[in-house]
Amino acid sequence: MTRDSQGIEKKLANQKLERRFTELDGLRGIAALAVVGSHYTGAHNSRYVSDPPPFYDFTYGAFGVQLFFLISGFVILMSATRAKRPTDFIISRVSRLYPAYWISLALAVLVIKTFNLPPHNPGFLEILANTTMVQRWLLIPNVEDVYWTLAIEMQFYVLILVLLLVTRCNIKDRLVVAGSSIWLAVSVAVSVWAGPSSRGINPQLVDTPVKIILNISLAEFGPLFCAGMLLYISRRNSILHPMAIVAGLVAAINAAVLHDLQSGGIVLGIFLVFLLVTMRKETKILNIAPLQWYGKISYSLYITHATLGYVVIHFVWPYVGRTGAMIVALVVASLVAWGVYKFGEVYLSGKLKALMQSAQRKWLVSK
Repeated sequence: MTRDSQGIEKKLANQKLERRFTELDGLRGIAALAVVGSHYTGAHNSRYVSDPPPFYDFTYGAFGVQLFFLISGFVILMSATRAKRPTDFIISRVSRLYPAYWISLALAVLVIKTFNLPPHNPGFLEILANTTMVQRWLLIPNVEDVYWTLAIEMQFYVLILVLLLVTRCNIKDRLVVAGSSIWLAVSVAVSVWAGPSSRGINPQLVDTPVKIILNISLAEFGPLFCAGMLLYISRRNSILHPMAIVAGLVAAINAAVLHDLQSGGIVLGIFLVFLLVTMRKETKILNIAPLQWYGKISYSLYITHATLGYVVIHFVWPYVGRTGAMIVALVVASLVAWGVYKFGEVYLSGKLKALMQSAQRKWLVSK
C-alpha cells in the first residue's frame, strides 16, 4: 500500500469517526454542568461568605475539568491529523477559542466592577494580560476562576503544533505513543518529587518553585491529554491501545500522589467511563437532546458561568432560597452561554477564521 493510499484511508476513517461520534458533545455537556454545580454550591460561599450554605456541596463537580482534558486529547489529535499545514491548526484553534473568550472576559469585568464582587478586583494590567488566555504562564491572576484550565489547554496545543511542524503535518501513531510515553515518565517523576509539597494543599498556595515545575511539565494533567490521544487512536483503529490504559493509570496515580487517594480514585473512574464510551460504537444516553444542547454550548457556559452565577445567587437567594437561586443562576448562565455561543463561537469565530484564512492564502502566494 502506498503512502498516498494510506493517507486517504486514514482521512476517510477520521471523517467517519467525526461524523458518528456525537457522544463527545454529551460528555462535554456533563463536564460543563458538573463544573457549574461545583461553583454554584460550595465555591459560591468562598466569594460570598455570609450567604447561606447549599444543601449539598458538590465539590466533586470540579473533576469535570479532568473529563474536559480527556476530550481535548481525543479531539485535538483528530483535528491535527486533518491539518494540511501547521497554520491550519493555528487558525482552527485561535478562531475557535478567542472570540467567545474575549466576550466572557468583558462580561466578567463588567459584572465584577458593577457589583464589586469579592474578593478580587482586577486592575487594568491584569485584565490586559488576561486577554492573552495564557496569563497563568506568568503567574498573573485569572479574572475568571475557570481561566486557569485554558492556559493548560494552550500548552497542549503548542506541543501538538510542534509535532505538526516537525512531521510536516504527518503525525504517525508511533510518534504519539513514543511522545506520550516520555511525557508519562516525566509526569510521574515530577509528581513524586512535588507530592510532599502539594498533597493536601490548595494548588494556589503551593510554593512558587514547585508550582512552576508542575505547570511547565503538566504533571497532573498531561497524562489525561495522553490518554485522550491514545483513545482516539484506539477508536480509529477499532482496537484498544495498551498505552491508553497506562496513561489512565498514571493520571490516577499522579492525582493520588499530588492530592489524595480519593482524587486518584475519581480520576480513574472518569478515565474508565471515557474509555468505555470511546470504545463503544454508540452510547445512546449521551445523545439525548439536553446533553447534546449543553455539549454544544459547553465552552461558552464554562467560561461565562462563574462570576455571573455568583452575583445572581447572591442577589436572588433572599427571594427564592439558596436552591432556587442556583436554579435561577443556571437558567441565566445557560441563556447567556447560548448567546455567547451564537455570537462568539459561530458568528465572530467564522469571521475571524475567514480573515485568517485570507491572510494565510496571501502569505502562501507571496512565498
